[in-house]
Amino acid sequence: MTAQAMRRNAALALAVIGIASATASARQLTDAYASPGPYAVTDPIDFTIPHSGGELPLRARFPMGDGPFPLIVFSHSLGGDRTAFEPVVAHWASHGYAVVRPSHDDSGVRMTERGLHPPEEKIRERLGNVIAVLDGLDRIDGVAPAGGIDRGRLAVAGHSYGSFISMVAGGITIAIGNDPAANLGDDRVRCVLPVSPSGRGDYGMGEGSYNSLTRPAMFFAGTNDIRNGRREDWRLEPYRLSPAGDKYLVVIDGATHNAYGGDRGPGDAPTYVKAASTAFWDACLKGRNGGYRYLAGEDGFRGFAGAAATLRLK
Repeated sequence: MTAQAMRRNAALALAVIGIASATASARQLTDAYASPGPYAVTDPIDFTIPHSGGELPLRARFPMGDGPFPLIVFSHSLGGDRTAFEPVVAHWASHGYAVVRPSHDDSGVRMTERGLHPPEEKIRERLGNVIAVLDGLDRIDGVAPAGGIDRGRLAVAGHSYGSFISMVAGGITIAIGNDPAANLGDDRVRCVLPVSPSGRGDYGMGEGSYNSLTRPAMFFAGTNDIRNGRREDWRLEPYRLSPAGDKYLVVIDGATHNAYGGDRGPGDAPTYVKAASTAFWDACLKGRNGGYRYLAGEDGFRGFAGAAATLRLK
């Protein structure tokens, strides 16, 4: 064999090894993000914190190990409570994230033919519940196992009505009271994860509302999660209209409005929520390159989900 042929064969062998290594790496990331993480998780812990002259009910799941751990505040859908999304929340905790869910009082809030337009005081009350959690970290530290909360790594997630609250905490503008473009965001929030978000026309959101959502964000939608009277792509507007930069959209085939959390609807949607969201948290809250690679590469989440879920990023 000539020296040239030997070099060519060696280069081919190295390329094959590189492909195999990349494939194995992608498989390892999928196994890591789609499967429970390395941390044991506490049972659900129910407690309260002082808020607005009363007590705000909370439920928390904590990883058990050496902290401190990033904190995710999860806001439930209209009429839900602090037990929402239990399988997904437990998954996040197993990957090293503390998760706290307030129970919101949605009395007096109703869906109408014009959409969902809660009174100003109910929007401020709901958002205030989330801010109360961020303000109550000393109390939460007292409930958590040894390790505590990393106060520099805070995020907000939510489903449906809660997804709107997560976007408000992340800095979108809304028409509320006498202000046509109020920004009620909290600078402590590093990234947001709205599940089944609303487009323009609900909650005081309109033209330009999403322009100020400059934080990293991952949005989830489903092909069967369609609001009566709205366009089929209405739930994609927050992604489409927000500025580019660390924005991700996962659309799950066949997913309905209540299918994402694993506690209310049938189907495989929670599998894809768990995998993609955990990679997103790792990227934006822990700065892990593996999270970015898993979301950006064709052999990461896209390879794992196949036709069952699509991922866009900008």
